[in-house]
Amino acid sequence: MHISEGVLSVPVLAAGAAITVAGLAVGIRKVPPKELPKVALLTAAFFVASLVHVPIGPSNAHLVLNGLLGVLLGWAAFPAIFIGLVLQAVLFQFGGLTTLGVNTANMAIPGVVFGLIARRFLSLERSTFSAVIAGFAGGMSVLGSGLLVAISLGLSGDSFSLVSRLIFTAHVPIALVEAFITGFSVRFLLRVRPEMVGCTTPLKTEESAKKTLNAALLALIVFLMIVPQGAQAHRVNLFAWFDGENIVGRAYYLNGRPAMEAVLKVKKEDSTESFHLKTDKEGRFSFTPKGPGNYELVLQAGQGHMAKAVVKIKPVTASRSSKGNGSAQGNADAKAAFYKEKEKPPKEDSVIKGVPGSIKKCQDMEKTLDRLLRRQLEPIRRELEALAVSQSKVTLRDVISGLGYILGIVGIWAYLLSRRGK
Repeated sequence: MHISEGVLSVPVLAAGAAITVAGLAVGIRKVPPKELPKVALLTAAFFVASLVHVPIGPSNAHLVLNGLLGVLLGWAAFPAIFIGLVLQAVLFQFGGLTTLGVNTANMAIPGVVFGLIARRFLSLERSTFSAVIAGFAGGMSVLGSGLLVAISLGLSGDSFSLVSRLIFTAHVPIALVEAFITGFSVRFLLRVRPEMVGCTTPLKTEESAKKTLNAALLALIVFLMIVPQGAQAHRVNLFAWFDGENIVGRAYYLNGRPAMEAVLKVKKEDSTESFHLKTDKEGRFSFTPKGPGNYELVLQAGQGHMAKAVVKIKPVTASRSSKGNGSAQGNADAKAAFYKEKEKPPKEDSVIKGVPGSIKKCQDMEKTLDRLLRRQLEPIRRELEALAVSQSKVTLRDVISGLGYILGIVGIWAYLLSRRGK
């Protein structure tokens, strides 16, 4: 659900930004100062959960937790999701800054709507029923976000039926998982800290609830420290180069998993023509370029995920051609001079300097040397590819930095609220 830069049309981007600004204005106004620690904790949970991705088919799907945020925060889910997406865009390049409004609206609107509906049915007397309602809201929030993503892409030119079918198929399992997580979390909070969901804490269970909550918070801290090491966020990357004959490359997600059967659009800068090809099961592709120039490669991995790369092929210089016994004009002059001196054509295996036979022999030798060099450089190319994959991965340090930024942002928010209160 992190739609990349350059995918959406300007009207869709403007509409998403306007909706997000309105949601932020309402959400910030409805957050009392005593609720800020809860907002910070749930923002951190959203930030980390969105980094853990599950491979489904040729793509990846990730947890969202927008339903849980909607149930526990209400309108405050808008600023919580916005802060998480800003940090993901800046730290990990998930989505983008221009698509920040649309991505926030797509995730926050279903969470707030279904969350506010579910909050009306939460009570201590019917904790099991409340957990079921909250779980239903969590699952429907994910599917609602998928629908909004499909609408955003459809309004920008993609096939709505195809995109919606792909997104629905990928996120049904995620919706079931989120329904369980949301229902379990609400049932747990109703037992140990019901005021977090708007209920009153029974006096007889208050002491045991505090002990249970402290243990749960300790487990959550351990979880936040361990899980990001295996984060599999699905920003797609494109690695491409020219090997002397073909433009080859690989498309992959941050965990190194290949972007299988992703569509690659190839266009030469000085040409209006373009063509498409698909990556194989290992995410690799190869094609023969039509002469020197700059080739722009645009990878579409589905669900709004896109990557770009430019491969530059330099023309063969005249000096190199002369060293190889002739540019096109040099070859013609040598051939004309030879036929002027000899009435019959030379034999094919001629090796006299300057004649076509020696030119052909030098060209064959150059091709042989190119093949040998490509074979020798193949291990180095593989090492460079592996290095590019490893440098793209999300590290534990990155995630801890993001959590620190969240605490800092909420701290500034608390300071401004205290100043306003005075």
